[in-house]
Amino acid sequence: MFHRLVRTMDLYDGLRMPVRVGREELLLIHEDGQSWLIQRRCPHADFPLDRCTVSGNQLRCPGHGMEFSLRTGQCLTNSYRIEQYRIDYDGPWLGVEA
Repeated sequence: MFHRLVRTMDLYDGLRMPVRVGREELLLIHEDGQSWLIQRRCPHADFPLDRCTVSGNQLRCPGHGMEFSLRTGQCLTNSYRIEQYRIDYDGPWLGVEA
């Protein structure tokens, strides 16, 4: 089942949009023309990533400064990993299959 999250025309750089798909709390990020869908809370200390910063393909947690690769989900300094979800498109909608 396709879950609509946002229309592609409503995407903008700096977007941090918390979404719920079933029981999962996710975060849609759009920066530099790219979109990612990840788990909403940092795996290190369960801190919300809603105010994370993104530079290139690296995400920095606002809680303790942990940095993660948005390509792999892997923490750059530890063994933590953020869950990533595949983004799908249905016409003008960006969403996720669940």
